[in-house]
Amino acid sequence: MDSTAYGSALELVILQYGVDPSVSQVSQLGNGLINSTYLVKSPNKNFVLQKINQGVFKQAKQVIANAELIDQYLVSAKARNEYPLSSVGQLETINGEKSIEIGCELWRALYFIPNCYTIEAVDSVGQASQAATAFAQFTSALSAFPAKELSVIIPNFHNLQFRLQQLQDVIQRDPVGRLSRCQAQVDFCLEQKKFTAEVAAISSQLPLHVTHNDTKINNLLFCNETKQAVAVIDLDTCMPGFLMHDFGDMVRTCCSNLPEDGKNIEDMEVRFDIFSALLQAYIAGFGSNITPQEKQSLIVGAQLLPFMIGVRFLTDYINGDNYFHTQYDEHNWVRAKNQFQLYSLLNAEVDQLNQYLLADNELDQVELAGS
Repeated sequence: MDSTAYGSALELVILQYGVDPSVSQVSQLGNGLINSTYLVKSPNKNFVLQKINQGVFKQAKQVIANAELIDQYLVSAKARNEYPLSSVGQLETINGEKSIEIGCELWRALYFIPNCYTIEAVDSVGQASQAATAFAQFTSALSAFPAKELSVIIPNFHNLQFRLQQLQDVIQRDPVGRLSRCQAQVDFCLEQKKFTAEVAAISSQLPLHVTHNDTKINNLLFCNETKQAVAVIDLDTCMPGFLMHDFGDMVRTCCSNLPEDGKNIEDMEVRFDIFSALLQAYIAGFGSNITPQEKQSLIVGAQLLPFMIGVRFLTDYINGDNYFHTQYDEHNWVRAKNQFQLYSLLNAEVDQLNQYLLADNELDQVELAGS
């Protein structure tokens, strides 16, 4: 192991998992912007080692506790043939612990699933269908798990009223003098009262599930041989939530023809073939574990997540870029305008979105009649 590259703290952590760092290979894994993640290869075991960012996760041990509860439940579900994917559990240290504290740092280790790869962005209907199926299977398998037993890792994470109040607060302060530049986007947010009321109304009627809350396709592992999804990873933001949040996040990250910071928003288009594939596969992945009202909420969620993340980007821009990592001064402003454009396009085509849902319901009725 190259101690100059990774440091003595990492060596101490590796020792706690019964591995000799002097005969181990350590490499950075993934491109995440929050936690520091490494792949450790040694003669007797391979595993993923992660230092949890306690600046983002204020109660980092709750992240570990939630992941352990979810893993135990999914392992049991798989043993009953009720979950087709693998669960990525957390390793115990030589002292039987699920985490290690060294100084102010908190570390954990995860099982390594070999012969797998990740996909950074959806570029086909087939990939969209696989992603939606896997995330639906994950939440469906946990449908009987009492979601309220999980700690809320980030309070109000998908609370639109809270996010709009954060925007109002920063507008009042305008701490770095940026408000005048983005007044048009601020006005746009505050004009969406009808949609905000719709979100509040449907949210009050939905059951809680264990939701992933970061349903990008790069949070799935795919098998090198079969090219099928084999595991849902990155459970850090798993907590009680609504299905429309997870579905909306998939739509947000899959259905635009532009990246979320693409500047040429006049060229943005919604990839409706991808949307249809996501919707059909997500609903099918739940089977009987999704209600008609939850199905309808998915259309609201598809609009909600672009709008809400747009509000968060705009808030951070006005506040001086304190939360999201940026590469240039107006990066968060560009992101906000991009996400508001996607929201606007989806909002304008809500009738078409509902047609996809209607077609799915009609297909269900035909299948029931034929069974």
